[in-house]
Amino acid sequence: MKKILIIAAASLSVIVLGLFGAYKYLVHQDEQKQAEVEKKAEAAGISEEEFMEQTQLIGGIDYEVDLDKNSTDDEIISVMHKMTHQKVRAEDKWGAIPMTEDTIKQVYEVVSKRDFDDAGLKEDLLHILQKWENNNFLSADEDHNYFWEYQGGTVGRAYDTMSQAEEVEFIRNNFK
Repeated sequence: MKKILIIAAASLSVIVLGLFGAYKYLVHQDEQKQAEVEKKAEAAGISEEEFMEQTQLIGGIDYEVDLDKNSTDDEIISVMHKMTHQKVRAEDKWGAIPMTEDTIKQVYEVVSKRDFDDAGLKEDLLHILQKWENNNFLSADEDHNYFWEYQGGTVGRAYDTMSQAEEVEFIRNNFK
């Protein structure tokens, strides 16, 4: 009987110590994550809240552009709009497609080979895509708003471009 009590007490002690250790580990992880967010927000020159808001997981993630010569103007605009979401600050974002050399090239090929009813639209899209091909994203917020307005946007107008730290965090959170 005494042996059982000793084993039970030892087992209970191991469980309590294990739970306490796990709790301390999780608290330490949370503190490290918070410190990392603070550091990244400071580097971006914005508040922690805005950093978290702009880099959080959003819905509607796609990894493929899924465009071809039969794609509509609206489908092309939608893809390009979603691509800008990793580059811009906006009140609200829905949908994202990674803006990579490959996705830019895919969209460029479709736009350049396709006839548009509005020649001005094709010219505008090619101009934007050429900037992107040259890694020029300084006006990504203006590009976003061009697509946003074309689609009749009412919520989610871009108001700035993200810092490199914000973009890296957005990519990490959304395109794992």
